[in-house]
Amino acid sequence: MTPNQDQSVLDFATAAQGFCLWCEDESAERTDVHAASWLARLYGLGVVLPSVDSDNEDGLPDLPGDVLVRAQTNLAVFNGRYYREVFDPAPELDDQPVIGDIGDDLLDIYKDVRRGLMLFEDGDVAEALWQWSFLHRVHWGRHCAGALLALHGLTISNLG
Repeated sequence: MTPNQDQSVLDFATAAQGFCLWCEDESAERTDVHAASWLARLYGLGVVLPSVDSDNEDGLPDLPGDVLVRAQTNLAVFNGRYYREVFDPAPELDDQPVIGDIGDDLLDIYKDVRRGLMLFEDGDVAEALWQWSFLHRVHWGRHCAGALLALHGLTISNLG
């Protein structure tokens, strides 16, 4: 089965499109519940993406400036929503907590997912898959898990 035919890739691409639209659309409602729902969906679909190799030496495409500014503006409602986290949760370590920011997390996730989506929409499905999968493991997945835990602890678990 090729990446073009893999259902997990198509499911992730559909979720990525929805998430990016949520980030970019000025009229979308942005609440903690909406953010947590998108983060849970992306993480769950991202963790099962198949591994592929990449021969791309160009990296990710640049986001169009107007699109990035729109997402930054829309996600700013989450800026300054700080939380504590331990970067490496291994129990034998004695790491001190660091401060995360839900707004920064959402924007970093958006940029990684959106750039992969640009590749996907241009027909470079294998490269999009590699970027989404690799960056899930080393970058946006960590932001996703941290922000989801923070949203759950700060507000979701406290909803009446």
